[in-house]
Amino acid sequence: MKKSNPPKTLSSPHGTQAWLSTIRAYNLCEASLSARLALQGLRVGDLEVLATLATTPGISQMELAARCFITKSAVSMLLAQMEAEGLVSRAIDDVDTRTKRLLLTASGKQLAALAMQTQAEVVEVMVEGVSDSEIAIIDRVMRQVSERLENLIAADKKIALLKAKI
Repeated sequence: MKKSNPPKTLSSPHGTQAWLSTIRAYNLCEASLSARLALQGLRVGDLEVLATLATTPGISQMELAARCFITKSAVSMLLAQMEAEGLVSRAIDDVDTRTKRLLLTASGKQLAALAMQTQAEVVEVMVEGVSDSEIAIIDRVMRQVSERLENLIAADKKIALLKAKI
């Protein structure tokens, strides 16, 4: 009688479990942050825009879209809404009159501060009990991962361009 071999288990590529843990933590962070921001009438995307405008006053709409990983059309719609609510104003650039610089109004600054405080509270809970050296390691590793992914995306874009020319 022939012996059957035990079924082979699929092994995950190196780093998969850490990646899944990172995604889970990100999703839980976003869910908590979303629930807290909703109490202020905001979404996570609103926080990103408000925080970016608070920390980088005078940024252009194109720069804002790139920093927040949002399409230009989505940023345009969000800014129009925020402008109508009196949170954002646009000023013509001194050097290039085609470019409008984005600024928070007093109300926008106040809302941005509140939203950023909410984010800080969530982050405090996330890192509770984590040492400064462990946080530094996480920061270093995530920066390395981000750099590799940015390089991969750039390479993928080059490949797509080459294929489009063929």
